[in-house]
Amino acid sequence: MDAMRIVTAIALCAALAGCGAIRAVGDRLPRVGDIRGEASDVSGLRFRSRLATTTPDRRGFVVTTRGAARNVDAAYEAARLRAAGHCLGRFGASSILWEREPGAGGVGADGTVVVSGLCTAK
Repeated sequence: MDAMRIVTAIALCAALAGCGAIRAVGDRLPRVGDIRGEASDVSGLRFRSRLATTTPDRRGFVVTTRGAARNVDAAYEAARLRAAGHCLGRFGASSILWEREPGAGGVGADGTVVVSGLCTAK
C-alpha cells in the first residue's frame, strides 16, 4: 500500500512539473492586483508597471511604473510596453489614443511615472 502512495505521488509531481504548475523556490511572478505589478526589462533595467482599467469595457487604462529615478526614458518605455500589451491581449491590436503620453510628464515624488490612454482597436 505504501509503495502505491509513493508511485502516485511521483506520478502527480511529474504531471504537475510538465505543465509548469511547480515553480522553483524564489521564482516571482506578478499576481493579479499585486502592488508589484508586471515586470519589463528596458535598456538592461527592470521596471514594475501596474495597469488599472478606468472604463467598464476595459479600453481606458492608467499605467504606473516604479523605479523611474534610475532612467526616466526607460521607465516610460516600460509603461508604454505594459499599455500596448494590455491592448494587444484584450483587443487584438496595440493601437492607443494617449491621454497622458509616455514622456509627457515628469517623475513623481515617489519615483513613479504615469501614462494613460484608451485602446482603439475594435
